[in-house]
Amino acid sequence: MGDTSTLTGVLAALSAAFSFALWNIFLQRGLAAGAPARLALLTLAAAEVACFVPPALLLAWHGDLPPLHPRGLAWFLLAGVLTTVIGTGLATQATRRLGAAETTAIRLLDPFFAFVIAAIFLRERVPARALLGIALLVAALLLLQGRPGGRSATGQRPQRAQGLAFAVLTSLAFTVGSVVRKAGLTLIPSAIVAAAAEGIAGIVVIGAIIALRGEGGGLRALRSPAARDLWRSGLAAAAGTFFLNVALQRASVPVAVALRNTSPWFTLLLVPLLLGTQHRATRRMWCSTALLTVGMLCIVLR
Repeated sequence: MGDTSTLTGVLAALSAAFSFALWNIFLQRGLAAGAPARLALLTLAAAEVACFVPPALLLAWHGDLPPLHPRGLAWFLLAGVLTTVIGTGLATQATRRLGAAETTAIRLLDPFFAFVIAAIFLRERVPARALLGIALLVAALLLLQGRPGGRSATGQRPQRAQGLAFAVLTSLAFTVGSVVRKAGLTLIPSAIVAAAAEGIAGIVVIGAIIALRGEGGGLRALRSPAARDLWRSGLAAAAGTFFLNVALQRASVPVAVALRNTSPWFTLLLVPLLLGTQHRATRRMWCSTALLTVGMLCIVLR
């Protein structure tokens, strides 16, 4: 029974990695087609609500939902704000400046931030292997920031620096969101309830922002051809969120995190197919992703 549960967790984590790779790629396509950045947040939240609220209501109708602990629901709603709103907003800005491949690769910093949080709040010891991992992560980021010389490269450096900052903050937001989500899953062990609550939180917060800014008329863009890829992106992210919740329930956290973070490799392989060969990853990109992966494994695998 335990082996079956672990295998389910492993497959769910890999499915999450593949889904999140598609999320970033379709996000880049939608933004390149001229879709407003705010629609990326709205389509993701709407996709989560559409995919998971009906199944949650159906389970409730049949009496198959676990008890809805108020504190667990609060954790899920907070996770929705951190990931669906803040994390996705930051990821959108990073993808605008760096593209899908580099933005996804920097998500390999998630275990680093999880490690830092554990070291600060749980007072865990810092093993030598983790220090090596941190050094490799720093080297990978420096490699990503570096570019061959020239006027065009010099002009792009401020934009790349901003993109890297947004991508790093994206990683931090999603890491804290995962910690919060895990706290909710210990009280309400349901991946469907978690995803539904996160989508509802996203819809409420994003809707409030749009209403306060008087941008309601811009919602017509949701039906535009340019928004189609954002809808695909939102559905992919919704699927990734569900699979990640299943992985966190069925597998150990280090295993789930390590496998979920194979997402950059899926992205490197899928980018030429879905964005065109002109976006094929460079040798520098492959090397930096490899360094990020090894650094992540040094931190996760104890």
